[in-house]
Amino acid sequence: MSTGGVLRAVFLRPWLAAWRQPADGLWHALFFVVVASLFPLSMRPEPATLALLAPGVLWVGALLAVLLACARLFQDELAQGWVDQWLLTCARTGLPLSLLVAARLAAQWALTALPVLAVAPLVAVQFGLGGAALGVLLAALALGTAALVLITGVAAALAGGVRGAALLVMLIVLPLVTPALVFGSMAVHAAMRGASPVAELALLGAMLAVLALVCPLLAAAGLKAAAEH
Repeated sequence: MSTGGVLRAVFLRPWLAAWRQPADGLWHALFFVVVASLFPLSMRPEPATLALLAPGVLWVGALLAVLLACARLFQDELAQGWVDQWLLTCARTGLPLSLLVAARLAAQWALTALPVLAVAPLVAVQFGLGGAALGVLLAALALGTAALVLITGVAAALAGGVRGAALLVMLIVLPLVTPALVFGSMAVHAAMRGASPVAELALLGAMLAVLALVCPLLAAAGLKAAAEH
């Protein structure tokens, strides 16, 4: 099989599993909607207050929804022997395992983050966000959730096969995604004030670029170690 065929197979396998259980993808989006919607209901619905809290609330809700969906990343691959198949394929074709891991992480981002991004405009309406601020929110969330999936991939690979791995992954990842949360919220606040959010978005993009280079390599090393034990 060609390199493109191998990567396509790794990317599409989670989509086939999601097709058999479509409720999982809807659950991620529903979790985000519920978490973000509880905040306006728990306070006085003053437009100024809602606008002030909107970036932080939406970011926290989105990151939690994606993190919960990714906490058991690679568990099925390890339990069902797919990682062993990846290692055999890499040994036969000469492909680096990190490329296969990158394809799996890309599929995970598409399956977990895209539903959240799809409903984010609907949730943002109840906070009074619109126009440029909404566009910046979606752009920042796209970058931030991609960074979250990459970091989670490393943590999940290192915790592969450990009892209670999902909780361990969340404890590892939450402090590491704090910079993305801060920069993403600052970008939305800047857009709401009419200032330029380019600096904050650039920082998110730079963070994502570094993680995209490093995380697949680290996750591949973790998966290889987990498969050998």
